[in-house]
Amino acid sequence: MYLVHVRLDGPADVPLPVGTGAALISCAEPEDGLEHVSVDPDGPGGPVVGLFLTAPSLAVAELRAAALCSRSLAAYFPLAPFRMASCGVVLIPEFWDRMASPSPVDGIGHNMFRPPDSPSA
Repeated sequence: MYLVHVRLDGPADVPLPVGTGAALISCAEPEDGLEHVSVDPDGPGGPVVGLFLTAPSLAVAELRAAALCSRSLAAYFPLAPFRMASCGVVLIPEFWDRMASPSPVDGIGHNMFRPPDSPSA
């Protein structure tokens, strides 16, 4: 399952409609793999919709999310003033930086990529 964030742009004086999540659910097709919708009308940088999708890959999940949002923006009249500004999975840089370090260790000094050596070694 993937969580794809869709950031919406719209006029500053127009709030995101209350029925946005329901509109997305009603526009979903079975092949979209939509499991759940979360709406943050006051997200940083504008309203953000979180789509939880089952998909065979990250790329497919992002394509399905973009298609679903495009359908919803076209079909649900109260969303007419909004457009999709971005659509993608949010990566957490601190996590990937830590995983890319030469020897990531946990809080007690164990290498996180292999179990600790056995005491008999």
